[in-house]
Amino acid sequence: MPDIGLFELILIGVLLFVVVGPERMPEFLGQIGRWVRSGRGWINEFRSELSRETAVITAPLKDAQAQVEQGMDSIHVTAREIGDAVRMPDDASPDAPDDKVKPN
Repeated sequence: MPDIGLFELILIGVLLFVVVGPERMPEFLGQIGRWVRSGRGWINEFRSELSRETAVITAPLKDAQAQVEQGMDSIHVTAREIGDAVRMPDDASPDAPDDKVKPN
């Protein structure tokens, strides 16, 4: 994007006034406005068309992502359940003697 400051805009305005003339200046600026509006319309149309085309491609990927996330969630739940089942009670200590094991 060009870096145009206030001085450059004033210089362009003066040159435009000299070249086009004060009588044709409103007509000329109106034409530039129509070109800009038309260009913006083309850009918006291109963006919407691009979005429609990419939606066809990305929809299956989003479905696959949702399935993977659902599978990961179920794995996390299962891992938590297994961890809860294997975890020792809070009062049990791995260093405490077991009642079943008798010293020699």
